[in-house]
Amino acid sequence: MSRVLPLLALSLLPAAAQHAADDLAFSEAVRQFLPEPATAMPEKKVELSFTPDSPRAADTSPDAHPEAYARFAAHLETITKENLYDFSLPLREVLEATNDEFAVMAWMEKAAAAGNAAACQFVGDRRLTRVPKDKLQTPEVKAAYEMVRKASDAGYDAAKINVCMCMQTGIGTRKDEEAARKYMFEACRSGNLIPRFKWLQMTGRLATWEDRERPEVAAEIKRGNHHVLFYLSRRAPNPAEGVAMLREAAEKGNPEALYTLSAMASKNAPKESFALLKEAVRLHSADAFFALGTAMTDGDPNNPVLKEAGVKHNDVAGRAFIKLSAMMGNVGASFWLGTMNYHGKCGIAQDKARAFLHFDHGALAGNATCGTAAGLMLLRGLGIPQDTHKGLYYLNVAANAGVPHAVILLAYAQHSGLGMPADTKSACKLLQEAAALGQKRAYVYLAYLTAKGGARLSPDAKMAERYVRLARLDLQDEAQELFDKLMAEGWNPEP
Repeated sequence: MSRVLPLLALSLLPAAAQHAADDLAFSEAVRQFLPEPATAMPEKKVELSFTPDSPRAADTSPDAHPEAYARFAAHLETITKENLYDFSLPLREVLEATNDEFAVMAWMEKAAAAGNAAACQFVGDRRLTRVPKDKLQTPEVKAAYEMVRKASDAGYDAAKINVCMCMQTGIGTRKDEEAARKYMFEACRSGNLIPRFKWLQMTGRLATWEDRERPEVAAEIKRGNHHVLFYLSRRAPNPAEGVAMLREAAEKGNPEALYTLSAMASKNAPKESFALLKEAVRLHSADAFFALGTAMTDGDPNNPVLKEAGVKHNDVAGRAFIKLSAMMGNVGASFWLGTMNYHGKCGIAQDKARAFLHFDHGALAGNATCGTAAGLMLLRGLGIPQDTHKGLYYLNVAANAGVPHAVILLAYAQHSGLGMPADTKSACKLLQEAAALGQKRAYVYLAYLTAKGGARLSPDAKMAERYVRLARLDLQDEAQELFDKLMAEGWNPEP
């Protein structure tokens, strides 16, 4: 690919390449590629103002939108014919026709039933995501495997990778290492960069920075495999070498590299940063869609920072970018949409049931923050039917993934007797664990439980005061305010 825009000589933080795509919250995503608000934002606080979102179509089925479905199907045919991995164009057709992020499966299922290989891969892949170990051979999983196998046998390379992985681990089919290698080699022979990158990973040939000197890896670098270059950039021994590799990946058209470079340029060069971001958007990076969407939904159309960066305020288009990003698999966008739907913010009407769908979607994709929110909603029945057993499962998964807030919510469940016998003493032990993990509010909750007492724990006002003092070390006056609110209103956590 010829270079579209000049890449910058950037001054970078060492950890930037590792964490550029990890921000989940709205404000963090905006700050990620713009200068610090403390020096760039106007002193006067600007109230956020959002126009309402367009209503969802009364009927979101593909049959209700024949013209849009025809365009959708045509995009899928192109994806299949050209062996592409980018589903953004057909997803956009669904979103523009229905304004419903969750309508896409019905559209894909119709196209899959008509025999489109890309649609078969899309549906099968979604159903094979994070299958529990005790359900690897259920009828549903076997049916999903047959869908990707059908797409693979039709020549669609992405499905060949899926079939290989299923055969390697025995998901929906029996384990067969030799047959798995056959499917992966077939995908590699097509010349597509992604299968060759996946093959290097799956065979252990590409795992460390030093692996770039292996003949197989060096050959992929020489032939311009930007997926290999981006992977190596995140494992470089120092920032300078990592950035050099990032630039090379971006030069060859890697959207993730462009997005990462955009994030790195944010502090000192917002205009150039946004130019890089726009190029990543042009290449359909889900991360870039999310970052652009959150910037466009900034509440102040006269914000000088956004003007300098070239970001035009458009909250309607911004929400559409965020929705499309979530449809493409960006879990940060799923968390954002879940939060806005739950609270009814940013021009989105409050819809807790829909919020749960977003959180659950992110949780199933492996995002522990989304899993924490989904688990709490299930635990308390917040806008959805209560299911304490499933809620505790989600929270335990998130806690085991290192989310301190999930540990706090498990303490809440233990204290309240939700899905388990009430035991405030054990709940306090969990809160101490959360405090050790760096959760600043854990000491306030400890103060509350110690002051109130509960099962196996007598009230202790003096100890409660000590916990509040500990909380003040990090939270200052907020610690006392939160404690007073808990004492007055009780502990009723929400996402």
